[in-house]
Amino acid sequence: MPERSRMLVILAVPIEAILRAWDYLTPDIQPPTLSLSVVEQMMPLEVWGAICAVVGVVTVWGFAMRWPRTAIAGLRLGGATYGLLALGQWLAVVDNPWFDGVRSPAITTIFPVAYWGLARGYTQQMRSRA
Repeated sequence: MPERSRMLVILAVPIEAILRAWDYLTPDIQPPTLSLSVVEQMMPLEVWGAICAVVGVVTVWGFAMRWPRTAIAGLRLGGATYGLLALGQWLAVVDNPWFDGVRSPAITTIFPVAYWGLARGYTQQMRSRA
């Protein structure tokens, strides 16, 4: 894949975390508790927003500054965070007939896979250069 295209795809992952942080940190028109998963309800949305902001900013900052350890730390935190968010969404649909509503957890599950895959790849790339 050409480098510019590859970087666009890679940056889409932490940028989504920044957008999620913005959504969690800005006021809602309607009360959000009806649509939150059990995992999201475990902490105030502001805490989730702060975590997602840290994930996105640290990861982008690490990439931009070419600081592999910083980027990898952000990627690993992103994998853990999005893994929890995906788990909460899967728990919300597991009892539904035919897993109705599976699109949301399926989409969210892509992110921990991407975060952990990027972290692993970046780590291996660092080790091969050493």
